[in-house]
Amino acid sequence: MIDFVSGTLFTKEPLRVVINNHGIGIELLVPLSTSKSLPEKGKEITLLTYLHWRQEDSPLLFGFYTEDEREIFKLLVGVNKVGPKMAINVMSAVEPEAFATMILSEDVARLTSLKGVGPKLASRLVIELKDKISKLGIGASKIEEPQEESKVIPFESDVREALENLGYTSKEITQGIRRIAPIVSSDASIEDIISQILQSLN
Repeated sequence: MIDFVSGTLFTKEPLRVVINNHGIGIELLVPLSTSKSLPEKGKEITLLTYLHWRQEDSPLLFGFYTEDEREIFKLLVGVNKVGPKMAINVMSAVEPEAFATMILSEDVARLTSLKGVGPKLASRLVIELKDKISKLGIGASKIEEPQEESKVIPFESDVREALENLGYTSKEITQGIRRIAPIVSSDASIEDIISQILQSLN
């Protein structure tokens, strides 16, 4: 497997680059997140790579500026009916950390806003990738890692269910609970708790 390619940036296009490696031009397809991070032509660069090669297809070499980008790409192409070109399109529309956050917070609405991702595929992405992305340590898993022991609020499961019915994501609800947890009283009603969380989210 080709793990990385180093050389002079010879061609730079939004989704395609060519690296001159000792007189050999190596073509790599890249997402916009990588393209935006690249220097001007003529500069020395190193891109992490992924080789996609199936018997029915011509070999394609993909390049990535960061390991997070490559890992997200590998997870995407591992999902049924997600080919490498769709994976590049998805990654070109959203940064890796933002995509990871969508998956971890089960934000199907934002996922379906990505080109080529319908409701069924969005649900499949959440189901198949949530645990895998959580292990990568990017996205909402970083944001939501408690820095200290979280205080339990009364009626938490009922509060979560009520807020989910209002359209709030798991991430937003967790953030709201953390904001009001230090000040909520132990005898507060479920209505009071929901009201406080809604105020903290606005």
